[in-house]
Amino acid sequence: MNFADLFRALYSAGLPMFLLAFAMVWWALYRGRLEGETFSDLQASIQALGKARKDKENRQKEDPALEKWFRFGGGFYGLVALYTWLLIEWDDVADFLGGLASIALRLELGALITLFVNLLIESVMNFVTAIAWPAYWLSVAGNPWIWIGVAYGGYWLGIRAAQIVSGRKWREESPGLGRSITGQEDDAGE
Repeated sequence: MNFADLFRALYSAGLPMFLLAFAMVWWALYRGRLEGETFSDLQASIQALGKARKDKENRQKEDPALEKWFRFGGGFYGLVALYTWLLIEWDDVADFLGGLASIALRLELGALITLFVNLLIESVMNFVTAIAWPAYWLSVAGNPWIWIGVAYGGYWLGIRAAQIVSGRKWREESPGLGRSITGQEDDAGE
């Protein structure tokens, strides 16, 4: 392991996973879709929401962002799949918009239809690649174990930060950490 690979993993996997986990979990907590006092409780709530989403008869309409996360499986796996999809899809949408501008100036209907068909095909292929994200990240990561560890660390910290910001208490695994970050005394008597 070298420092450059660790820095690249932090920048390309850890920070995005932290931000994505924070945003998704905070939004779900804010909307009342998730609950939990601890990381373990919140993970169980994420799993329960994922299972409830699969129940076609009693399924509630989710926000588009949460819907996409749970379409990829929810939890850490689903969030990495969502991040992978966003990363890949971003380039394809930029290419599409660039091609659209050039075709619009020439007013070629056949080229416009081809562009839309290509976007649809690429979107399906990107979805499959995102679902199989371990294979994708093995091809781009220097040391995949470091990248997965850093990504999970970002995921864990993002969930913790969302719990803090949303006012949910979390003390089970690290009671002193909550006090040191928030400056508030623990109810546990520490």
